Amino acid sequence: MEYQLDTRHYRCPLPLLMTKKALVNLTANDELTVLLSTESTIEEFRLLCEKSHCTFEADEQNHQLKIRKICK
Repeated sequence: MEYQLDTRHYRCPLPLLMTKKALVNLTANDELTVLLSTESTIEEFRLLCEKSHCTFEADEQNHQLKIRKICK
């Protein structure tokens, strides 16, 4: 399934915490698109994805992340 999380109106660390909470509910091959504000640091999301066994694709120009849960 595909999900979207809009964190554009929140300041750090809330977008990261909201994303972490959403990742817990994903099952294998689910995709989460996270909309970010310009203040969010993409590196923190990359580290979160590594720990959560997810793939990570950043579209820095549009301030979006595509996160896919992988089987573990």
